Amino acid sequence: KVTIGEAKIMLESVTIKELTTIEQIEEARELEHEIWAVGSIPVHQTIATIRNGGIVLGAYLNDEIIGFNYSCPGYMDEQVYLYSHMIGIKRNYREQGVGELLKNYLKDIAIERGYRTCRWTFDPLEARSGYLNFSKLRSYSDTYIENCYGEMEDPFNKLLPTDRLCVEWQLVDNDYLRWDAKVEELLDEAKPIVDWEANIVGLPTLDKEQKFSKDETLIHDAYTLPIPTNFQKIKVESVALAEDWRYKTRNILQAMFDQNYKIIYLMKKDEQISYYLLVKRSLFAL
Repeated sequence: KVTIGEAKIMLESVTIKELTTIEQIEEARELEHEIWAVGSIPVHQTIATIRNGGIVLGAYLNDEIIGFNYSCPGYMDEQVYLYSHMIGIKRNYREQGVGELLKNYLKDIAIERGYRTCRWTFDPLEARSGYLNFSKLRSYSDTYIENCYGEMEDPFNKLLPTDRLCVEWQLVDNDYLRWDAKVEELLDEAKPIVDWEANIVGLPTLDKEQKFSKDETLIHDAYTLPIPTNFQKIKVESVALAEDWRYKTRNILQAMFDQNYKIIYLMKKDEQISYYLLVKRSLFAL
């Protein structure tokens, strides 16, 4: 296991580059295939994206590519934004800060090129991604998409509906002190929306007695929602339990979004469970 000190030293040696050549894109494509073990984005499509407002980044350690981020222009509801479609990190370098480096480098370039908002999707049950997106980058979400990409066969997505949260990141919002102070205050007063417990083999289960009702009117400013810290482990050990998490969290999050709550933070509790913080939309100028 990599220590904090080793991760810091490694991270200081990582270089982020914008990828523009066919050779660089081929490197990123090979890494994409290594991570997901399925087909990758064609080089010609990536080059076309780059030449039409897209941004593709690579993270390098000792001239070896260890991560990449693929983004393309987006337009919806009369708004132009950058859509960060894919980020991938080589297995040995995950959870060491490489994803955050890539996103913050992307932020700087995107602002220079006139973008003010960045969006992307991710699996709501992947706590590692939630921690980066909400707790590190200070993005937020109030949009849930059922089975966003249909059936996928890669190791991360197979066997379950590809549900996604749509994340929005305000690139030029620098009011971090107000944000962080408010989050700490809301964490202290947040109420659990449902309970969790470990099952007979020690895996976390959600709302075993099915007490949550989507028709219930929510009155508190903030709630916490538990999710597994390691969802992939649950998928390996019990697909049925993974499905249970998928459908229950889908039902809860859709109901909370309908009642004008947003996810703004993820708190890592321990190796079993993490917690989303959901707050009333009116509390933040989002």
